[in-house]
Amino acid sequence: MPSRSLRRRIFPGKGMKIFLLISLLLCFGLMKTHAGTQVFFAKKADLTVAADGSGDVRTVSEAIGRVPENNQKRFVIFIKKGVYDEQIRIPASKPFISFIGESAETTKLRFDINNKRAGTTSAAYAFYIGGHDFHAENLTFENSFDYKANQAQGGTQAVAVLSEADRLVFKNCKFLGWQDTLYAKNGRQYFENCYIEGHVDFIFGQASAVFAGCTIHSKADGYIAAPMRFAANEPSGFVFINSKLSGANTNKGVFLARPWRAFGRTVFLNTEMGAHIRAEGWNNWGNAENERTAYFAEFNSTGAGARMESRVKWIHQLTKDEARAFEAENFLKGKDGWNPKKATDEWLEKTKPDWKLVSWNEAFSQAPLWYQTDEAARIADQVILYQKDNGGWEKNLDMSAMLTEAEKAGLKKSKTDISETTIDNRTTYTQIAFLAKVITGSLQKTTPPTNFPKHQEAFLKGLDYLLAAQYENGGFPQFFPLKKGYYTHITFNDDAMIGVLKVLREIARKKEDYLFVNEERRAKAEKAVEKATPLILKLQIVVNGKKTVWAAQYDELTLKPAAARAFEPVSLTAGESVGIVRFLMLDASPDQATIDAVEAAIAWYRANQIKGIRWERRNGENTVVKDKTAPSIWARFYEIETMKPIFIGRDAVIKYDVSEIEAERRNGYAWYVSEPNELLEKDYPKWKEKIAKTK
Repeated sequence: MPSRSLRRRIFPGKGMKIFLLISLLLCFGLMKTHAGTQVFFAKKADLTVAADGSGDVRTVSEAIGRVPENNQKRFVIFIKKGVYDEQIRIPASKPFISFIGESAETTKLRFDINNKRAGTTSAAYAFYIGGHDFHAENLTFENSFDYKANQAQGGTQAVAVLSEADRLVFKNCKFLGWQDTLYAKNGRQYFENCYIEGHVDFIFGQASAVFAGCTIHSKADGYIAAPMRFAANEPSGFVFINSKLSGANTNKGVFLARPWRAFGRTVFLNTEMGAHIRAEGWNNWGNAENERTAYFAEFNSTGAGARMESRVKWIHQLTKDEARAFEAENFLKGKDGWNPKKATDEWLEKTKPDWKLVSWNEAFSQAPLWYQTDEAARIADQVILYQKDNGGWEKNLDMSAMLTEAEKAGLKKSKTDISETTIDNRTTYTQIAFLAKVITGSLQKTTPPTNFPKHQEAFLKGLDYLLAAQYENGGFPQFFPLKKGYYTHITFNDDAMIGVLKVLREIARKKEDYLFVNEERRAKAEKAVEKATPLILKLQIVVNGKKTVWAAQYDELTLKPAAARAFEPVSLTAGESVGIVRFLMLDASPDQATIDAVEAAIAWYRANQIKGIRWERRNGENTVVKDKTAPSIWARFYEIETMKPIFIGRDAVIKYDVSEIEAERRNGYAWYVSEPNELLEKDYPKWKEKIAKTK
């Protein structure tokens, strides 16, 4: 039957009484049943999917499309019997979805794709889950890729389900495939009474996953699990409890697991193992060093394959007390105390998950080994898909969010449209910086992956775009090719020009991530930085004979401060000037002009800090709050002539009080900034110390 929380959701109102009434109706044959089938009463679902048109929608993807973005309540989708041939994706923005099928035997979600066609294994999925607290019951998930017909061509990795979200539950489900069937990629996951088949590494990933009462079927010689774990203190690993291992066509036998990364962890508790399991049980993936780091363990294994006396000596044979740590309620509890057997929807909806997906912004701060993973390569492949033919990228796009094959096809068709390629909103230079990290990771492997050449080609194309975009005077426009309007201005806004220069400087200085860049392009990057630095010094605004800070943008011809949007007037910018000062501080042996520019900017920040207030959000409104203990803040914009903080709405009328502009602009813009505090308290003293050593 559906879980208790699902029964409450599906049978609202009088709850259990209605449930018992429906059970009686079933007993009297008023609802059709089948032997071994779990029946779901569809009328109380939020949506019903039926391929024959008898439901609310015909496809599963259409049903997902109707789930509200950032959904905060359980949303139940009943799927009638049928075969649904579609690539299905549940994005991170749609949590708390439940899929309930009529039965795993009659309700199948399938799609034909493999890693050769998709580019990476992480993109070769039939069904993808990125939304936390997903539940599934009574369904078959299948990757229908014909591995037999395509073995000679390679690329037999074909994922039925790729799950990378927290607190996922699967009950009475089947997972069908050949190689890499179930990619339990990340988060915590619980599988109960499920059937999973494959032949090589068909349960793999970095998730913390428990398989309770499941049948794990090997279709040929190979390996069941391939766990990924980068360190001994990571909570990830696979645990099989009260399960059954079966096999067919296994001549040489099957290993229980091998470590995908050095610290991979897999545990079997009370599991019946067929004769197809090899006597030694476990494999070190051809590296004896993994025997010291991997954590493989068994407790109370039974059956013809449980030949414990013949097991490799480097695994753990657990005691009863040691085994308790791997029971579902202990192994999966995390920081939030999740128990998949007891957690109700009410608890889930009010309790924040422990784990979330790596966002595009977070993709730049991962551990070095992460850039060697299939996930990093998948994101790099998507970065390339978003890249336009001129080498640049459009702004405000999430490069890490999983794409479907249909979306990829659309991106390929739009590559010739170069009208919106830009460096605004941290675009283009961030993409090439990410590609550089992945390329560097690939070069550290014994054999670079097959997608390495296209990653390098895309990087160089992006670098050439940046070099071509630079004006002869050293500045950079916001958009390139040039676009009419303020887009042609030399742009410091949102760290555009400084972000580009920091990447070019790292290339010029042969920093670790850019050692692969050829000498010709390295020299061009160095020249671009040398050309831009004097311009930055020249653009520092002087008022009454004193240098201050910088404007957000400048006319590319006159070099005078310029306005952008209606609410971005000619002014001094306290926010972006922090990035400019930090860039000037990078030089360990600055000339006197650079030292003077930094000192003048620091003096300006000290003179124009605002004390005694906080900029806070209260009841959905941004507001100024008086607080004598508050740290200093600065207005985003200052009037050049008076040094007064200024604020401006869409009417383009300057105000001196933020409360006087309309709510939409007041709440939708960063009118105050605090970043100068770190500049004054940390960066500046370190810089003074650094340059003192060079004198």
